[in-house]
Amino acid sequence: MNLQQLRYLVEIADCHSLTKASKKLFVSQPYLSKVVADFEAKVHHQIFIRYNNGLELTTYGKKVYLLAQSIISQMERLEHLETEETDENNRVKLSFSVGNLILKDSLLLDYVSTTHAARIDVDFFETTIEGCIKQVEEEISEFAILVVDDFQKTLLKSVSARKGLECIELDEGCLYYHFHRNHSLANQENISMDSLMQYPFVQLKSDEYTAFSNEKWKEEFPNAYMHKCIVVNHYHSCLMMVKNSSAFMVGNKWQISELEKMGIQSIRLSSINRKVYLIVIKKEIPVFSSEAKKFLHLFKDSYGLDKT
Repeated sequence: MNLQQLRYLVEIADCHSLTKASKKLFVSQPYLSKVVADFEAKVHHQIFIRYNNGLELTTYGKKVYLLAQSIISQMERLEHLETEETDENNRVKLSFSVGNLILKDSLLLDYVSTTHAARIDVDFFETTIEGCIKQVEEEISEFAILVVDDFQKTLLKSVSARKGLECIELDEGCLYYHFHRNHSLANQENISMDSLMQYPFVQLKSDEYTAFSNEKWKEEFPNAYMHKCIVVNHYHSCLMMVKNSSAFMVGNKWQISELEKMGIQSIRLSSINRKVYLIVIKKEIPVFSSEAKKFLHLFKDSYGLDKT
């Protein structure tokens, strides 16, 4: 039992739920279940009583909980002493990738403002889903934040399992159309797919996930055909096309607030019953670094995910 696993046990006890603890810790529920089972097997005592609506500590579990809190507190004091001894050579690093999402500008500013170090190295890569997986697999990025649709989610989980990656689902939502507020279709409550066929469609550079999803879409909607499709390699170009032409893009609810600042309107794609998912991927074995955890908690808070 290491310190990180003790922290997991304390969080599970505080949340009275593996599901809630999993979301707060950015760790999968099966892994937390294994941590509990391994500990109980090692000490030959049950530490949690399982109920339909959650977990409660046993008498023995309460003793473990208090000891674990004490150990964690002492270790945090030691870490705090080490932090106080920092000098001008002190540096921290944050490395992550993003796919199919316009990250809020305020996030990096908030992260930097709450990080007290002489040097902060931030490696931020905006790429495709395939690119995000490669970056995490090769340890160029510690984690990646992705938005995937139903089809891509199935493929992502299969590929991640083979590559020793963990998928952590943060939220789900619906598809949205995004176009400039001066667009002829703006301010309508519902827009059919047929009414969009005549306008240019802007999308990011394709990868195997986009191709897989497109093929599935064609199977469901064989008559859907865009008059013009514009493929670009980063979001800046997508936004430039949408802001300055009659082009539109398809996106998600997690970028609506940023798009509004640019005069881009978002209308839910209500005619198609498909969902999109906000997912974090990381390597299965290493736990998140302190900088990664800090950024992801800022991310969840910024997008209101801790309230859901």
